[in-house]
Amino acid sequence: MQVGSTIYKILAWLFLACIVAQVFIAGMATFSDTANWSVHKSFVKMFALVPFIMFLLTFVSDIKGLKRWISLGLFVLVVVQFLTIQVFSSVDVIAALHPVIALLMFWGSVRTVRRAS
Repeated sequence: MQVGSTIYKILAWLFLACIVAQVFIAGMATFSDTANWSVHKSFVKMFALVPFIMFLLTFVSDIKGLKRWISLGLFVLVVVQFLTIQVFSSVDVIAALHPVIALLMFWGSVRTVRRAS
């Protein structure tokens, strides 16, 4: 299904752009105005399910193999990212993984975009 592959590609680019925007917003909150933390917290809710939708899309299109599992991996990283703040924020070592996971999501997003092209 060509339409499924096109939607997957668009979602991959969208997710990558959202990751970059989310990091930028965190930078603005850190270095400019702490009020941007509320934007950081709310913006993620707009794109958190994108990798899961991409994963589901692989089953109704001709997308198989690594593309399928990277999208699932990105969704797992999003879930773990939420957990580092929502559940483990009082455990410094685990909370400190939050920016590291963001790097992994960026890397996974770049790989997804490159494979989708």
